[in-house]
Amino acid sequence: MPPKAISFKANSIVYFKGDKGESVFILQRGKVSLNYLDIETGQEIHDFVQTGEFFGVKAAFGKYPHDETAVVLVDSTVIQFSVDDFEQLLSTNSRIIMKMLKVFSNQLRRIHKQVRSLMSVDEQVDAEKGLYSVGEYYFKNKKHDQAADAFNRYLIYYPAGQFVEEVRRKIDYAESQREFVQDAEQSPTPAAAPKPQYTIEKAIAIRDSGNMAEALKAFVRVAQAFPDHKSLAEFEAGICLYKIKKGNEAIKHFTAILKRNPAHDRMGEALYYIGKSYLMIDDKVKARGFLTKSSSLLEESSPEFRDAALIIEQMGGA
Repeated sequence: MPPKAISFKANSIVYFKGDKGESVFILQRGKVSLNYLDIETGQEIHDFVQTGEFFGVKAAFGKYPHDETAVVLVDSTVIQFSVDDFEQLLSTNSRIIMKMLKVFSNQLRRIHKQVRSLMSVDEQVDAEKGLYSVGEYYFKNKKHDQAADAFNRYLIYYPAGQFVEEVRRKIDYAESQREFVQDAEQSPTPAAAPKPQYTIEKAIAIRDSGNMAEALKAFVRVAQAFPDHKSLAEFEAGICLYKIKKGNEAIKHFTAILKRNPAHDRMGEALYYIGKSYLMIDDKVKARGFLTKSSSLLEESSPEFRDAALIIEQMGGA
């Protein structure tokens, strides 16, 4: 069906929790609240949809029931799209894709944080599968631009994640298909300048300049492109995650590194950053445990050892 505008009166319902997701909605005017139960406290949460924002996307794309009820708070107008029509809109507007990925990432991080308080790190339901599934959906449907964008974002957030090798292969394929389509559509023109190639030296220089977000991207690219530098680049990517205050992601990243290599030559440093990341998310018990362990492995002359010792002392000793 073509997109259509639907008017709702205040206190009416766009869809109930449990309804089958078949449409995507964009709020044209008015105000809508997405109501659901907090998995940690059991309290009802209200997420307000702003004008121009979309909702109902996860259920429609995943073909599963809505996990929230959409309540109209004031007289409102909503644009209803079928999945096919919404895909067509995405294919012509990359800004909507990035906005959708941001919404998904925020929602997944919120769920991830709630679940962490209920389960151990090894048992937690993590956000990376959700972000991976977005890229996988586009990949299977041959939406190569969107797939590459989603998978590249996955590598930024989860450079040591469980799907990394598969994601890298699919990025290469998606980008090759994108370039093929571009070449087929364009008339002969002078060859475009090649994209700048990150090297480990350039990534380190970016890190030393203080631009940790860009350094994270650079180290991820180096880990993809240069097997000889993969170990160093992945470790430095973890430090960048900590530096840009992504504590949960840094914990997961370093934990994955140590699981793959339990005898890592930078074990003490990895444990230090895991401890500091737990401190960042205000889990002082785990922070102290990891920092104490790291201090037994670090060189006493290192700044990490001195910092860990100071924190442990401030917490009341080892």
